[in-house]
Amino acid sequence: MSNPIIPPVPPIRPDDDDAAGVPTRDVDGERVLDADVDDALVDSAEADRIAAAADDDD
Repeated sequence: MSNPIIPPVPPIRPDDDDAAGVPTRDVDGERVLDADVDDALVDSAEADRIAAAADDDD
């Protein structure tokens, strides 16, 4: 009987808090998502990134 080969685990990136392209604004010294962003300028990939970043803050 042999041991199964376990695939390597991809490296986990540290939280670099990179918000490039995510519409945010500062409110009382805290960065929050900008609710006034133009919906026509946000594509689905960017919307997914915004939603994922919002989940991280919880």
